[in-house]
Parts: sequence; C-alpha cells; structure tokens
Amino acid sequence: MSACPNCGAAREASHRFCPNCGARLDAQRELKQVTVLLADLCGSTEQVVRTDAEGGQAYLDEALRLMSEAVNAYGGTQVQWRGDELLALFGAPVAQEDHALRACLAAIAMAEAMKAQSSAQAPMAVRIGIDSGEVIAGPGSGHLATSYRVDGAPVHLASRLEKLAPPASTYISGNTLQLLHGQLETRALGPFNLRGFDAPVDIHELVGSLQDSAAGPLARRRFLAPLVGRAQALADLMQLAEGVRRTGLRAVGVRGDAGIGKSRLLAELLQRLAQQGFATVSVVARSYASQAPYSLVADIVRALQNLAGGPEALLAQADGGDAPPEEHHAAALADLLGGEPGEAWRALTPNQRREHLASTFVRLVRSGVRGAPAVLLVEDVFLADQSSVRLLEALPRRIQEQPLLILMSYRPDFTHRWAESPWFVEHRVGPLAPGDLSSLADELLGGDASLGETRAALIERAGGNPLFLEQMVMTLVDAGSLLGSPGAYRRASTEVPLRVPASIQTIIGARVDRLPEGAKASLEAAAIVGEPIDTAMVAAVCGIPRADAERHLRHAMSGGLIAAADAASGLSFRHGLVQESVLAGLTRMRRRQLHQAAFEAYRSASADPAHSHAHAAVLAHHAFHGEQWQPAAEYALRAMARSIERSENKDALRVFELGLDAARRVETESAMLPCELALRVEALGAQMALGEFDAIVSNLQRAESITLTLGDTRRQAAVSLQLAVTLWACGSYQQGLSVATQAGKAAEAAGSRSLHMAAMQARMMLLHGQGRYLEATEAALGVAREFEVELQARRLFPGWAVMASTNLHAFIADIMTLRGDLKAAQAACDAGYAELDEQDHPFSRVLLDFSQGELLLAQKRPAEAAKLLNAALELCRVHEVSNMYPAILAHLGGALALAGRPAEALGLLEPAVAKKLSRAGGRYNEYYFPYFLGIALQAAGRTDEALEAARQACDAAASFQQRGHEARALLLLATVEQRIGRERESQQHLGEAQALAKACGMEHFMDQAEALHHHA
Repeated sequence: MSACPNCGAAREASHRFCPNCGARLDAQRELKQVTVLLADLCGSTEQVVRTDAEGGQAYLDEALRLMSEAVNAYGGTQVQWRGDELLALFGAPVAQEDHALRACLAAIAMAEAMKAQSSAQAPMAVRIGIDSGEVIAGPGSGHLATSYRVDGAPVHLASRLEKLAPPASTYISGNTLQLLHGQLETRALGPFNLRGFDAPVDIHELVGSLQDSAAGPLARRRFLAPLVGRAQALADLMQLAEGVRRTGLRAVGVRGDAGIGKSRLLAELLQRLAQQGFATVSVVARSYASQAPYSLVADIVRALQNLAGGPEALLAQADGGDAPPEEHHAAALADLLGGEPGEAWRALTPNQRREHLASTFVRLVRSGVRGAPAVLLVEDVFLADQSSVRLLEALPRRIQEQPLLILMSYRPDFTHRWAESPWFVEHRVGPLAPGDLSSLADELLGGDASLGETRAALIERAGGNPLFLEQMVMTLVDAGSLLGSPGAYRRASTEVPLRVPASIQTIIGARVDRLPEGAKASLEAAAIVGEPIDTAMVAAVCGIPRADAERHLRHAMSGGLIAAADAASGLSFRHGLVQESVLAGLTRMRRRQLHQAAFEAYRSASADPAHSHAHAAVLAHHAFHGEQWQPAAEYALRAMARSIERSENKDALRVFELGLDAARRVETESAMLPCELALRVEALGAQMALGEFDAIVSNLQRAESITLTLGDTRRQAAVSLQLAVTLWACGSYQQGLSVATQAGKAAEAAGSRSLHMAAMQARMMLLHGQGRYLEATEAALGVAREFEVELQARRLFPGWAVMASTNLHAFIADIMTLRGDLKAAQAACDAGYAELDEQDHPFSRVLLDFSQGELLLAQKRPAEAAKLLNAALELCRVHEVSNMYPAILAHLGGALALAGRPAEALGLLEPAVAKKLSRAGGRYNEYYFPYFLGIALQAAGRTDEALEAARQACDAAASFQQRGHEARALLLLATVEQRIGRERESQQHLGEAQALAKACGMEHFMDQAEALHHHA
C-alpha cells in the first residue's frame, strides 16, 4: 500500500489511477501547464521559535498547518517542505483549468489565516511567490512531502519572487496574471531583473481579500472581443425569456465546448434582459469548491442576498413581510453561509438537514423573485458539487409558477436530469461559421497587409472556436510576433512559431486527465498516429488488444476529445488543438517511445513492399521522431521518390529536409554519407520541377563532394549528369554539353545503362537549346534505338522530374516541329500520350502538352492550342510544376493572340513580363515572353510596342546563343517592320532569320511561320 500524491488516499501499488480523486499514479512523467506556489514564513515567526522553544514550536506547527490547509482547500499538491518553506503545485497530477486562480486564492487564504492568528507578541506572516508555466512533473523520491516531483523554470521563478516579496505579501509573475483573466485584483510593480533569467520579469502583487474575491471570478470576467455570429441564438434565447413573463418558469441549458462562446453569449443576454426589466442573479461554479457540499447553492444565496438587501431582508421576504423567520430557515441559511447554525440544527439527522436545506433554498429563491420577472444564471454548472446540482435539478418542479428563467451553461459531456422535463429547453452553441470567425479575426487583428498568412493560419487552427482564436492572437502578441494594439496589429519581422497557448492547453489537459485508466495512454497513441485515428494502429502502439483500444477511445469520445466523423472517415480529434495539446504534454522520452512503437507497428503492417512504399512518409516521420536516424533517412528517400512520381514536389522537399536531418545524425560516416547522397540526388527532380536553381547548384556541390569522399565513380557520373541538366535550364549550353559528355563516358565506364541513357538525353536537350536541330534529332534517335528496354520501364530515374520516355517523345516532337516535319512531330506526341494513358504523371503530361501546343500553333490551329495550354497551365498550378508554368503561360498568350483574342493574351502576358515571371522557370525560356508579347501587341494594333518586344526577343535569344529561337524572333521583327513600312530593315532581318534557320535545319518551319506571321 502507498499514498496518492494528490489526495493522500491509500491505494494498491498496482493502481495507475487513484480510486479516490482519479490522479494518475504510474511512473510516467509528463509535461504539464501548472502554477507553482512557494511560501515561506517570515523571520519574525522564526524569532518566536528561537526565544520560546516549547510555545514557539507549537506556534510554528500552527503556521505550517494553516499553510497546508490553504493549499489543500484549493486543490493544490504539497510537493516539498524545506523547514518552514512550502512548495505547492496547482494543475498536477490532475490538470486544472483554473490552476492559476486556485494558487492565487490559496495564497490569499494563507495570508488571511496567518493575519488572524498573528499577535504583537507572536507575529505570524508569510511571503509567497507564484509563477505559471510548463514543468516536468511525475513521481519523486522519499525526501519530498509527497511522492510527486516537479522540475522547470516556474519553480525557480516562484522562488525568486518569494525572496523578493516583503512579509505578508504575494508576488505573481506576468505569466500567472495572464491566466487570471482579470478575475482577481492585482497591482503592477513593473519589470525586474532577476538572477538566472535573461529577460526582465514582469511582477505584480496580489491585493484584496477572499471576501473581495468571492464574487470576483464572475463579476470581473472581461469580454474584450465583439459578439459575432450569435444573432439567431440571442434572438431565440430572448424569445424564451419573454415567454417566462406569460407562462412562468423555464430552464435553459446552454451546451457547448470550452471556449465556444457560451459565457459571451450569456453575458450579452443578461445585459439585454436587465434593460427589459428582469432582475438578474449570476453565479459561476468553482471547480476548487466542488468538494464542499452546497457550495454553489451558497453562492446563489449570497447573490440573492445582494439582490434583496441582506440576509435578514431575504429571510423576512421568504417568510412573509415582517414575520420572524422559522428556526430551521435561519439555521439552514447559517449552515450554508458558514455561520453558527446552533445545537438544534446539529441534532437533526443528515436527511432532515438535507430536507430543511432544500426547503430553505426554494423559499429563498421564491422570495428573491417575488413575482417579478427574473433570471438566474449558473455558469459552468458541470463544475458544481453534486449536492448543489441535485438541488438545482429539483428546484424548477417546486417553483413552476414563478416568472423565473434559469440559465445553466455546461460542456458536452455533462449529464443532467432535466432533459425530459416540459419546462426545460437545451440550446447548443456550436463553432462559429467561417465567415463569422473571419469577422472576429478582423476585429481582433485589423486589416494590415502583413497579417495575411498569419490571419489565415489562426482561423484554420481556431476551428470555429472564438476563445481559441483570441488566445492564439494574445500568444503571438506576448511573443512579440504581433505589434500594435487590438484591432490594429501588424506582423513583426521576426517569425515566432505558433504554439498552443497555455490557457487552451490547461482546458484540454484537464479533460484528458479526467479520462479513466488506460484511456489517456490510448489518446496519446492516437495523437502520435494522427488522423484519421486508426483503432488497430492505436492498439498496436499501446500493445493492447483492439477491443481495449476501442473502449479507451469511446471514453475519449464521451469526454469530447475525439469524434466520429462518418463511417468512411472514422475517428478524428474533436479539434485540431486537442491533438497538439496532447502531444505538448509528452516528455521527450515518452514521445520517442510512442514514435518508436508507431514505427514498428506501421512497418509490421507494411510488410508488403508496395504497402511500405505507400506508407514511406509515415514511416520516415515516426522513425525520425523515434530517433531512429538511418531508417528515417531510408524511408524519407522512398517517400520523396513517391511524391516526385505524383508531382507532389513541395511535399518531396519537405520530406527531403527531414531525411537530410536524419542522415546527418547517423553516427558512422560510412553509413551517413551514402544516405545523404541518395537523398540529395533524389531531391534534384523536385527542385528542377519547382525551378529552385540556386538550391540545385548548392545541392550538386555538396553531392559532388560526397562522391569524391566515397570514391564512387558511378554516383559521380550521376551528379555530373544533373549538373548538365541544370546548365541546360540556366541556358549555359556549351558548358552543359561538355559536362554531359564527361558524364556519359563515366556512366559507360561504371556500366550504368540508365545513367548513360540520361547523359544522351541531356546532350539531346542541350543541342536543342542551341538550335542544333539536326544533331539533336540524331541524338534523340540514338537514345530511342539504344535504350529501348530502359525506356519501356516507364519510370522516373533518381533526380529526374519527368519520365525518361515521355521526355524523349516531347523533345522529338518539338525538334520535328521546328524542323517543319509536322507529321513526325504528331507521331511523337501520339506515342507519348499513349504511354501516359498507361501510367500518367502530371509533370510528364505538362511537358508533352507544351510540345503538342507548339505543334498546334505550327499547324495553324491556335484555338485548339489555347485550350490545351490552358489545361496544362492548370496542371502546373495543381501539381506545383513551377518551372514549366512560365513557358506554358507565354505560349498560351501567343495562342490566344493568334486565335483573335489579343486582349486576353495581353491580360496574361503584360503582368507576367512586369513580374519577370520568366526567371521562375529557368533562363532558357526568357525569350518566350517578349516573343509572344510581340505577337499579341501586333494583333492588338500596337505596332510600336510590338517592335520593341520583338527586339527584346532577339536580344534574349542571342544572349544565350539560342539560334533557333533567334531565327524566329528575327522573323517576327521583320514582319512587324514590314507592317510599319520599314521595308529595308524588314528585308535585312528576314535574310538573317533565313540564314540562321538554314544553319539550324528549320527551313520548312520558317516557310510556314513566315506565312503565319504575315496572316497575323
């Protein structure tokens, strides 16, 4: 047998949860949002002990007893005694939503008790320091006051504050003040520089008494945000209230999640009812008083006294005018309010006292209403003591004739006995609609342009919960990420990660800690596994039967933490922040253990290689967070390959960063370097698709360094090949040809046919870029002839963004289009589309659509080209094919112009030119925008501007030695010059274009293009 660290009750060693208070008792340590109270008796008390050994020790014992009682009264845990110094914890082992309020009330109670016992001869005083924040809490050792232990910065800060505080005073930190939400009176002392803390600490002093604080938590609730999205709910509740005037009592239950806006709605309702002549009485159930019988009823009676003008007046009204009150009413009232009820009352049996208390409560409520319309609001009734709840449940049946509206707010998991009563109505408060939450965000944040992404992220994470939105905004303000004032914030230059606010974490943590045995562990496993929650996987992670996991998750559903979306989607977290909060409560060791278990569970479930490939990203994630570095890098590589195959290139690069981080943590260099190299080579395909050329160059430099270290000639050839393709994208064709030739020789020497084929394709692309179409044709046909088997594989090679066979067909089609052999070009396109029908790949399709679009323009079918290119542009958007987007858009503009829609063409091209969009796709396509812009301007009759655009196209093509593009640009320039009467210049440029075209092997194309331009 041992004792519970929370309540002290005896429990078996095998118990994981206390049978008395439900506190978790197992050996697991957790991250907790708590408030730490450190109280120390002042020196004057110690002097009494030294000067009067016998009496002084008794006096000291009394002081320590008062300190303990104050902590226990508000649900705190006594963690450690050090002489006459007490370390107490609020919010652990069982989480408490109001841990900061409890700690501060305990401090006030402690100080008042000391003051009441103090005298001039034997002074008694305590100084207290309080801080709130995240700690590691869990089982401790024998030298502590309990078997519970806590570590973290809040313990140290509370100690500093306690030493700084004068006798008989309590200092609290700004962290604690934020969690009080204005419920207690404080006095700001300003920032202090404290030893051990880098930044100044904001310090406040608690002022006032328990009597002042009794009504404070409700009276001082501040609703800073506007009421939005509740107009219909307010109207419905107002209509119910008006019905009370005619038909008598009605009770309304307002059900909703924490923070959903119940209190804000009810505060607005009470204000409006007061304006319409209703007498209003408001109380809020206090969780720290839930163990005291009739504590909520006592609060209601106190509020009724204030309405009537005092206890005597209330009793007089209850018994009719000036008649003296019946004895049991006065005794019951005294018992409720903590007075002296008398010997006769104590002589009654418990059942008799309960009956008299119920009768007195009914009479006092009736007298408080006195026939006038009134409203009694009981907030958070789910926190009330059971005795009070039972009285409230019985109250309506006994005063149904009274014009009283009883309002009660509670959480979704609260059960009551009113549901079938005719006088009861339940109103559910749900999440705010997206538009309403957006309006609330505007009110809280303002409309500064810098807030765009922040505002969207906050709205998404809030999930329709207004309190969550408000608290996340304030968290960013406190962190310095938002500057300004409420409703007029702007984003700071420094980026601060958006964490779950402590206030939200405590709300969710309290619900999690109320779960029965085993359910919390299953919920933690579900948070690790993620959505949709797979019950079988949760069971595997926990090492329990599936039936047990299902039972545990049903408890979590009852607690409002997870929900069943539908039969197809399965289980999910009730709110995104629930998962984040559960994860935030895990220590590093616990998180690592769960991720390791999840990794093994998924790997066992993915024994089939195809299944393993599909779950590669999940396996990489769990291996990484389980600190299994080499498996994390290996599965990240598989996940990247899968993402690139599906043209999910940004996802691929996100996994790349995770895999790279894992690879760097592999202990031995011999294992680490091959992992890193494989990841870097694979990432090139995604970087190329996204046009991230600076990242490609950096990646290639590091990859080359690794190949040299490893002495791996085969991979060195692969890196050289990627460099050749990068040089093609950058327009450095001659250098690229040299590198591609070297890569091809290295690939042959290494015996790698796939690398040799890739080198030959790279050479084909570089020759195409230079306008050497005859040589490019020979290179393409050579690839098709020599590597027929490899091309039939229909797959992506490491570092490629496009399927090799599709790349070949697309370039053959484009080469033959520019040579004027349109029949051969169409045959190549048809072959490429036939392959894509078997195995589609978005990037490959976009590339082939580009070549088909060029061909349709050469066939004088611009309307069809525009339709195809528009669809390709949408594919670029959806699948993040960034490097093809500029070239496709430029050609679409040209197609629209040639189809007789120059205004639409200019609407696309002019903004793109202004934004220099061409640079996003590689320097090789800088010619396209001025070229097609010139065509569109010419079609729109803006010939002077068309002339300038044609000149820019000539310059762009010449600067990269793109002789084929330069020939087309010169032809366009000659056409425009002819239109404006510059015949001599036109003939000169036409001659230059024909000479270049002949050198490139594109005479037939130029004949067709010349006729097309004259037509345009």
